[in-house]
Order: sequence, then C-alpha cells, then structure tokens
Amino acid sequence: MKKNYIVKIALLSTTLALASSPSSELTELDRLNLKYMYEGAKEIDMLNRSMEAGMREHNQKMQPVLTTKSESTIDNSPMDSFQDLGDKLYLEKHIEDSKNTKVDITIVNDMVKIVTTTTKKEHKITANGMAESSYSSSTTEEIPIPFSADISKLKKEYKNGVVKISIPKKKKNG
Repeated sequence: MKKNYIVKIALLSTTLALASSPSSELTELDRLNLKYMYEGAKEIDMLNRSMEAGMREHNQKMQPVLTTKSESTIDNSPMDSFQDLGDKLYLEKHIEDSKNTKVDITIVNDMVKIVTTTTKKEHKITANGMAESSYSSSTTEEIPIPFSADISKLKKEYKNGVVKISIPKKKKNG
C-alpha cells in the first residue's frame, strides 16, 4: 500500500513540476511521459488491490477451524451402588485417566451426581506449521442414595483417581 502512495505522490509532483515550468505548456514528450506514468500507476494500483484481495482470501482460509462433536452413549455396564458397611454406606469409584479428568460431585435430591470431564490436547508439527487439537468428553452418572443414609453428614473425596463417598446411616430411634 505504501508503494502505491509513493508512486501517486511521485506522479503528482512530476505533474506539478511540469505544469509550473516556465513555458507552462506541456510538450508532446511530457504528455506521453505523464500518460505512461499514470498508466503504470494504475496497473500498480490494480496489482496491489489484487494482492490484498488474495491475502484476505488466504487469511480467511488459514483461520483456525473449531469443530465440536458431541456424542451420547448408553452405558449398559452394571451401575455403581453404595456398599452397606454396617454403620455407614460407602461408594468407591475409580476414574480412568485421572491426570486429564476433572470430577465434580454434587447431591441432587436423593442422588449422588458424579460428572467427569476429560480433556486432552495434542500438538502436532505438520508440513504447514503447527496444529493443535483438543478432545473433551463428559460423563454424568447419578447413583441413588439409600433411604437409610443421613445425607446431611455425607463426606466426599476425590484423590489420585479415586472418588470416595461415605454416608453414615440414620440413627434408629428406639
């Protein structure tokens, strides 16, 4: 873009210099020079615009592409449930890939809701430069809490890839 302005300024100053010459009339040679200079400047301007359009198109194609894929699967494996240990109920769940997994444990009504989100990032060097991809998977599991449990005293822990939930049983009145 700067080169284009420089050419236009040079043409303008040449035109002014020729127009302010003592004879104030342009010779045929001066007119031809100006004509060719303007035609050259127009051609440079067209090439510059074409290059800018090509660069815009190229930059749009090179923008990072974000794709999201969401899958729902039905897990037919046996459901985890609390073990009765006499005075308390206990649940232990092992989380695969604990290094890349975030675990959120909440109580919703009479259910323990365990949400695991696994995120992996991968960097690759390709012929065109560097590529980055990421993968995220989320699983929600709701496990019923037995009626004999005192939910107000629930203890939960997630450490070293293991979720541990302990709930004391309600004391029987009697």
